[in-house]
Amino acid sequence: MPASAIEEVVLEKESLNLNRLSDIYYGNVEDNRDINPVFKLFSEKGIEFENSKINSIKADFFYSGQLNYLYSPHTQQYFKHDFENVEPTVIINFNDNKSKAVFNINFTRHIPGHSNWFTQRISQIYVSHKITENQTITFGQAKRLPSTIDGSLGLLELDTVMRSQIGRTLGNVRSMGIRNTGKYKYLDYDIGVYDSTRYMKHFGNGVDFTGHISLKPLAGFESEVLNNVVLGAGYNIGQNNISYNMYSLFAGYNYDKVHFKIEYANADGYNALVESQNKADGFYSELSYDIHPKITLVTRYDFFNYDKNYTGNRIKEYTAGITYKPFKNMKLMLNYVRRDCDNTSDSNMILFATRFFI
Repeated sequence: MPASAIEEVVLEKESLNLNRLSDIYYGNVEDNRDINPVFKLFSEKGIEFENSKINSIKADFFYSGQLNYLYSPHTQQYFKHDFENVEPTVIINFNDNKSKAVFNINFTRHIPGHSNWFTQRISQIYVSHKITENQTITFGQAKRLPSTIDGSLGLLELDTVMRSQIGRTLGNVRSMGIRNTGKYKYLDYDIGVYDSTRYMKHFGNGVDFTGHISLKPLAGFESEVLNNVVLGAGYNIGQNNISYNMYSLFAGYNYDKVHFKIEYANADGYNALVESQNKADGFYSELSYDIHPKITLVTRYDFFNYDKNYTGNRIKEYTAGITYKPFKNMKLMLNYVRRDCDNTSDSNMILFATRFFI
């Protein structure tokens, strides 16, 4: 938001500068009694209730827009702009301080072959309960399935504009089901049983199991150089018109300004936004470096073979980019992607994305 527009925002009995407005948007206001109900809804605590089973109701809003320029020697150049995500969220926290209900809808989502305008746009509709300090159980359609780490991350968690090929082809979907997540010193896990449909496209075709386990084998060391190693594995099996079976392997390391991850996935059929009986596999390796608290450089090598039964189906992507974070929950991202394909023309892409969360 430009400074001139911010200066026009007037709250009850006070005008806010950029920092103050940022504090409200990003939940840094501890005493929000002087904020009107609209901003209370977007603050950290939301609108609170007394003598009620509901502790508070708050709202979030996420936006992602992308401008793409593609050039190929054998095709026409083109520019394309996408509103990827326009997502309001409502969160109801109950007074046991352990349970909540969430509803989130993305007005711009379109899934090929999905006949229902409303259900295909629902991202999250679930109730969760914290069983213990380390375990949570969730009923409904919540965050993306953890079949691959890259496919399960939120857009603000990514350091590149596009997900890896295994992330966007084999993952990046949600389903209705029951899941249990746990976070411990040496182990994190996310396991669940779901209806095999994606985004409530249809029900009753089959059952899906998806789980991911992450080990932190060196978490007991006091040295930060050692205790940030993560090793993980995911598994996805089920039936949805077709039978599918997929596994993934992950390794990651973070220390100070350096962030590295590598992931491999192998699929004997897969069930994502598109269903396929292909035997496919791929991997990526990604390295990023924070040259400034608000600026990150990133590079990635990405390989994918979308049908191993035949030759000439490999795609390689080389990505280099820079990310600027002007605020805590905002990213401006610029990427260059070189795409080499076995059976189609090679191409070059320049991608610019704006993403923010309030």
